Amino acid sequence: MAEHMEELMDNPLDASFEKASKFLEHSTDLFKQEQLLQFYGLYKQATVGQCNIPKPAIFSMAARAKWYAWDKVRDLDQNAAKEDYVRLMDQLAPNWCENRSSEAAWVSVSRPQRLSESLPDETNKSLIDRIKEDDMDGVRAMIQQGESSALVNVLDHEGLAAIHWAADRGNVDILASLLTIDGIDINLRGGDGQTALHYASSCGNVECLKLLLKHGADRSIRDEEGETCSDVAYNHVIKACLM
Repeated sequence: MAEHMEELMDNPLDASFEKASKFLEHSTDLFKQEQLLQFYGLYKQATVGQCNIPKPAIFSMAARAKWYAWDKVRDLDQNAAKEDYVRLMDQLAPNWCENRSSEAAWVSVSRPQRLSESLPDETNKSLIDRIKEDDMDGVRAMIQQGESSALVNVLDHEGLAAIHWAADRGNVDILASLLTIDGIDINLRGGDGQTALHYASSCGNVECLKLLLKHGADRSIRDEEGETCSDVAYNHVIKACLM
């Protein structure tokens, strides 16, 4: 135990990650289901590495949702996954740990370096960057200024477009704003062949799912593995919405 504590003191990022995961363990009622799935995926990536198990059977809906959450962050190295885990905790539960002076070193050095790689600065943020941050005002500003129209259907390095990220994050307000953009492809297929409806379905984001269906999203589209949004549904509630 003493050796373990000494190792944590030598590595502030590990200490922050362990504290955050312990907090989550006893505070799951504070978070939405899709947020718990995000934490799960990042935790597995941080502690195990890339997803190394077969995709669960179609009828194991909860297990499949966890598998998708883990597989989505497969491009992160383990330290980056730890950083993103703690950052997500900071965003969703800002007061989760009032006294983290021991982590000051990595908060002031490591995390900004990580963020600067994906979200360089305020003026250079893309539409997808703002969606990832749940920056509703930033998304609206880009739409109003016409900055989003040309790139709204462009896939990023992870094979996802803006509409996929909004459905994945479960931000129905941002998704609604995106659907007002002329030329947006509601049935756009990502690098894995999945549409925004697949992502909303597999992550359990009911409101996003209903909004996409209301706007005519095609529930019959199959991804590269031949699965529809109903096949990847997180639970029976989602599946019922797709019937």
